[in-house]
Amino acid sequence: MERPIVIYTVVYIALFVSHIVAAANDWNILFRVIASVITIQTFFAGLILHKLGGNALHARIPVILLGAGLGYVYSGMNIRLEIIFFIIFAIILQYGTEKGLKYGELAENNNG
Repeated sequence: MERPIVIYTVVYIALFVSHIVAAANDWNILFRVIASVITIQTFFAGLILHKLGGNALHARIPVILLGAGLGYVYSGMNIRLEIIFFIIFAIILQYGTEKGLKYGELAENNNG
């Protein structure tokens, strides 16, 4: 298993457990901050893996599943049509990330 995937997964699990602890102890502000970070980490999985030195393509399937889970949570733990919007949004961001990273850095760096 690649190191960036392990780092991403460990951080995601730690945040997930932390948000459960924060909710159980009624630490509302901490809960909201952690939930926001989890949301950002879910939607930008490919970019985060790339920044950690991994391959953004490894986030293709997980981003669909994580987006579905996030949609389920934000729809009040009910199966609703809203879940599809979370999945589509996650796929669009992943696609955009892959296309944006395809071109890499500029061929030459101009100072002015």
